[in-house]
Amino acid sequence: MSFDETIIHCSAPALCGIKPANLFSMDAESFMKGRKKLLKWQGDFCKSKRYFVPLKKDDSRFLFFVYDRELLEKIISCAENIRYLESKGYSFEKGLNGILCELLHRLMYKSEFPHEVGLFLGYPLEDVIGFEKDRFACKFSGFWKVYGNKDEAERKMKLYKSCSETCMKWLDEGLSVPVVAKKYSNQKKGA
Repeated sequence: MSFDETIIHCSAPALCGIKPANLFSMDAESFMKGRKKLLKWQGDFCKSKRYFVPLKKDDSRFLFFVYDRELLEKIISCAENIRYLESKGYSFEKGLNGILCELLHRLMYKSEFPHEVGLFLGYPLEDVIGFEKDRFACKFSGFWKVYGNKDEAERKMKLYKSCSETCMKWLDEGLSVPVVAKKYSNQKKGA
């Protein structure tokens, strides 16, 4: 897959404003080939409060955290989510920026994966906690493991898959990543 295809395949829902964030990895060689393009895109996407955060995991891999700031702010403003994140050691004193810094630090430097990242990725709190308690007792598995409302989860997963497929089609037709995301967002608003 090309750099552009990887970005769309792995993060279209966040870039199009229907999912708070996506997390994926990319080999360092692919990242280095696409980094100039990424810098330009960041300028395009910050207008809609969507951001790319590449994190060097080791010499061969980068993690990408792609997020929609407005959708993440909704998640961290929920009292139940605040209590959960505070129980995991997150401080809300510095707002979303401080919380994201802590999450990104954990993703880069902690040997144990921070499973609370699921909350940032838009997974229901019930599913995040269910996964932490028993990884195998889920009701359904797709983009994430579902322990709560299976029907709602399946609806969201279909939406994310449809978004990615639509965006890949437009990318294949020659549109750029920012244009693809903007077109999808505009189409969504008109629906």
